[in-house]
Amino acid sequence: MGALAVGACIGAAYFFTSSTSFANPAIDVGRMFSDTFAGIAPASVPAYVVVQILGGLVALGLIAVLYPDLSAEEAGEIMVPQP
Repeated sequence: MGALAVGACIGAAYFFTSSTSFANPAIDVGRMFSDTFAGIAPASVPAYVVVQILGGLVALGLIAVLYPDLSAEEAGEIMVPQP
């Protein structure tokens, strides 16, 4: 269900915003070379990527706090393999 929600969020951001959600740092770097209304200023990219990485680290910390007894093996069983 979570994967469906993430996909729906990214899909909605892609179709209904000009930014296409900038969900991937590689998109940010690519968009800085774009001269369209959906581009991103080159000076904004480094800070934006740093904040994305910090957000990921905060998420990892939150998972460690919410699930302190979760082992790597158990986490591997929870993850859905990608095709």
